[in-house]
Amino acid sequence: MAQADQLLLLDLHPSPFAARVRIALAEKGLKYESKEEDLSNKSPLLLKMNPVQKQIPVLIHNGRPICESMSIVE
Repeated sequence: MAQADQLLLLDLHPSPFAARVRIALAEKGLKYESKEEDLSNKSPLLLKMNPVQKQIPVLIHNGRPICESMSIVE
């Protein structure tokens, strides 16, 4: 994946909200890296990228976060 097109999904496999995002990314044919989060021990990256809600999913595009599954799908 080119540097300009890096996508990282902060994810939790059982989450229906994260599943919605994974489905949308697959439908659009977008390549992304997934990082599984432990919500009982949130990573510094999750806390930095979603400091208000501190929840998944978060799609990080070139270092810029998009939070909330419906916003990501749009």
